[in-house]
Amino acid sequence: MGTGRSLMKILYSCIPFDHGKSGISVYIRHALAALAEAGHEITLVVEAEAADEPVFAPFPKITAPRWARKAILNMMWHLFILPFFIRREKYDLFYIAAANRRAVAFSSVPVAAVVHDLAAHRLPGKYDRFRTIYQTRVLPFFIRRADFPVAISEATADDMTKFLKIPREKITVSWDGLSLPMTPPAGTFLKKHGLEPGGYLLYISRLEHPAKNHCALIEAYEKLPEELTGRFRLVLGGSDWHGAEAVHARAEASPLADRILLPGFIAEEDLEEIYRGAAAYVFPSLFEGFGLSLIEAMHYGVPCACSSNSSLGELGKGAALLFDPNDVDAIADALKQLLGSPEMRRQLIESGHRRAGDFTWKKHVERIIYAASSNRN
Repeated sequence: MGTGRSLMKILYSCIPFDHGKSGISVYIRHALAALAEAGHEITLVVEAEAADEPVFAPFPKITAPRWARKAILNMMWHLFILPFFIRREKYDLFYIAAANRRAVAFSSVPVAAVVHDLAAHRLPGKYDRFRTIYQTRVLPFFIRRADFPVAISEATADDMTKFLKIPREKITVSWDGLSLPMTPPAGTFLKKHGLEPGGYLLYISRLEHPAKNHCALIEAYEKLPEELTGRFRLVLGGSDWHGAEAVHARAEASPLADRILLPGFIAEEDLEEIYRGAAAYVFPSLFEGFGLSLIEAMHYGVPCACSSNSSLGELGKGAALLFDPNDVDAIADALKQLLGSPEMRRQLIESGHRRAGDFTWKKHVERIIYAASSNRN
């Protein structure tokens, strides 16, 4: 495998940035930093509301107007207006950081389209009707036209072939990197929320029902013996998303409601503290293109359990306890082992830390640049 050392003039799409509060925004920040560190010349495509984000300050920008915020209008802007800006410069590559969320502009510039997941194909009820049609009927047309389709896991690559009919040999698979915080830890989160180090079970994901499976995790937590629920609280960190009201209602109705904490979005400066303080990490999602927080937890020495499906089974194999996310009893059994077996915990901490070392942003962007530069010559 080549190293992708060829330097390029790259147009890098940061749309959608989601106000910096999603896995996509984490990807955008870290992949951008890795590209810049490698020495590439970068111009950004950003949304108007994200143009002033500090992480984007060092780079020249093409800014989409505020009227282009909605998916269809954003697509129109990409198709009919952005190409005029692109023609002004001779870019080597148009790097679309979230091709499964926004349309790819047509231009003479080669396009690398990064696909994080095809959840709308796998989970038909995940989005409303309009967004489902957009993601299953409209976006596939644009992704198929990309010169260099990129999947962030083998599971996503398989889905791209199955649902988008992209030949498997055309797809570059490049795992995401380990996303360490870019800001120093504040060190105040646990005290603010009344948490004790080693006294809670953690899950960080946007509150999205049913896709992220929070309600099943709450039910599994309720099945634990009192000795464990008395020692370990359940912390569900993340912003409200589609269906969040169901998660809040389930937590409030739980007989263990006083042991369940929903602190909202976890700021970057609080991530290291909350990971290091966790007794265990669990990721029960019904589907993931890549489980960033799973790798982060492994890095910080937290024993992990995760779903056996999609990319989570791929990432967690040999380094985390795997369970069927549709089986509440299986989730509960995994939690009992995580919290109750010192030997199991030791093994998972060691294997997880080794596993986390496989993921770097440098490797991720090098793979993409290598694929593009190999076909440029």
